[in-house]
Amino acid sequence: MTLAEWLKREGKTVVALAKELGRDPSFITRVKNGTAMPSVEVAAEIQRLTGGAVTAIDYVRLVPAPAAHTQGAAA
Repeated sequence: MTLAEWLKREGKTVVALAKELGRDPSFITRVKNGTAMPSVEVAAEIQRLTGGAVTAIDYVRLVPAPAAHTQGAAA
């Protein structure tokens, strides 16, 4: 479940959630819209406050592994 879905389902505002998190509402709005990434701590707190409906792992962006370099290859 996304943060936007949870807020709608619970009838909770971004302002109310931001207050509980001790964060600026504009930041929580950006997290809700997917344009900002919360810290691990904030993501964990969102998970706690949503009773696990929105999980911290939802915010982890997978970074591709660096390409393997072949050493000593002849050109």
